[in-house]
Amino acid sequence: MKLSTPAAQFASLYDGTPKIIAVGACAELEAGAVPLRLLRLVRHDGGYLLLSGDAGPEEGEALRTLAIPPAAIRVLWSCDEAARQDAERLLGWWDEAGGPDGAPPQVTGDVFTLLRGLLAQAFGEIDGLHRRNAGLQRTLSTLREEWGRSARLPPEAVELLDALRLSPPRLVFATPRPVGTLPVPLRHGRNPAGAAEIVQRLPSGARGLAGIDLHLDRAPKGSGVLAVALTGVEMGETIAEWTLPFGELRSGWLPLRLPAASTRMDRLLDLRVGAIGVVTEAPRLSLAQAGLLDEYAVAPPARAVGQPAMLALRLWGGLPGLEYGPAAHLAPHPAPDHLVWPLTQPVLAQLRKGREFEATFPWFGLLRGGRILLHPLHGVVTAAHIPLDEVPGAVAVRARAVIDDPRCRSPIACKLVVAPPSLTVDEAEREEGILASSGWMVLEEPRRPLDLSAALSAPWSGPMALHLFTDIPDRGHGLYGRTIFSDFELEIDTRTAWANLPALPVVDGVAATP
Repeated sequence: MKLSTPAAQFASLYDGTPKIIAVGACAELEAGAVPLRLLRLVRHDGGYLLLSGDAGPEEGEALRTLAIPPAAIRVLWSCDEAARQDAERLLGWWDEAGGPDGAPPQVTGDVFTLLRGLLAQAFGEIDGLHRRNAGLQRTLSTLREEWGRSARLPPEAVELLDALRLSPPRLVFATPRPVGTLPVPLRHGRNPAGAAEIVQRLPSGARGLAGIDLHLDRAPKGSGVLAVALTGVEMGETIAEWTLPFGELRSGWLPLRLPAASTRMDRLLDLRVGAIGVVTEAPRLSLAQAGLLDEYAVAPPARAVGQPAMLALRLWGGLPGLEYGPAAHLAPHPAPDHLVWPLTQPVLAQLRKGREFEATFPWFGLLRGGRILLHPLHGVVTAAHIPLDEVPGAVAVRARAVIDDPRCRSPIACKLVVAPPSLTVDEAEREEGILASSGWMVLEEPRRPLDLSAALSAPWSGPMALHLFTDIPDRGHGLYGRTIFSDFELEIDTRTAWANLPALPVVDGVAATP
């Protein structure tokens, strides 16, 4: 069997949209009768054509032969017995090209028979989903019980449990501090796509993407709108669009949010930024050094301090499909109250000793995976600090401490202190003028982690320092007291983190701005 399709419709056969294939004269099926895309199988030049909807091949249009079956086909519908032979021939080709278990179910009859078949299939899928969900819950309960008794959790398991707890959106990418600017091209009307735009390739795929922060170095003056579009490169489709009036923009971070964390599978994303209107001063976006990520350099090309540049941005991710705002429609505050900002290896690489000591064994250092070694020493309080250049609206800082060596028999005390950068390590230890502290907490036994949390009395924006302390409470020697700090994260208050209110994409031509 030879099966072809018009070249213009080829890509649409393999997207994730649910579809049905109709064989025969299915004139009774009106548009919108079923919530599925309709594909028609018709005879053509000794073979068969698979067409999308009522559209047919244009005159002279090239045809592409199908080597593998289309994707997301829910049912093969034969309108009458006369079309059943063509449907069975298609199923035979399907078994050869896609395997014996990949063919869709076949339904023969009128449109009501089709709808009954689809409804029965939907109920079957729901029942299967309930069974799988119950099995997943039982498996999770068993895993939690087993992991609660084990000495150590692998980091992959911790990340899985965090996702299953539906934790707040987390920062998945952030550029360094801005070091340059780039004016947004101004359009006095709608030009063809790609003209008079800034194009920034994003270092993240679409799945799980919950929002993007752009940094405005200078807000525009005049009348007009800032137009931002997120597009998938492979399919050439626009995923989201934001239209923001100049009068509502302020210098600083501009949060662009999606109503729900994206479920799309696009791997390559472009962010397109342009301006439309009349201004006395165009908006200017901040630039950061691209460093080794030169494939993500902005277009048109720009340089920051003599190096290839990319837009200063932050990417936030979450559980795909989860609505993190109060509503999926136009909402005054679409972003959640709090976000989680994990401190990654480049940030932790600024780690410094709080005090200088000499020992015959390693007692301080940054280890692989963003872990910090701070071994307590006899008769002194060991200290380290992490300077943070820019913190937007922090309300809490959390970390995890554990005695890494199972041979340790001494209790170890540890403390996390959040302080302004001007405070000395001695003042931080005495908790004079600090922002927050976890207080001294004691690790009683090895391999049992302890969560440290320092809650600020008010949101803090600006530079800060995280101080870490370890001590031996019984004044012993603390042999094998190898103490590891890890899983550093900041909790951010969204109401004070940005100069601009969060903005949702344009919905049905209406800008979803607060």
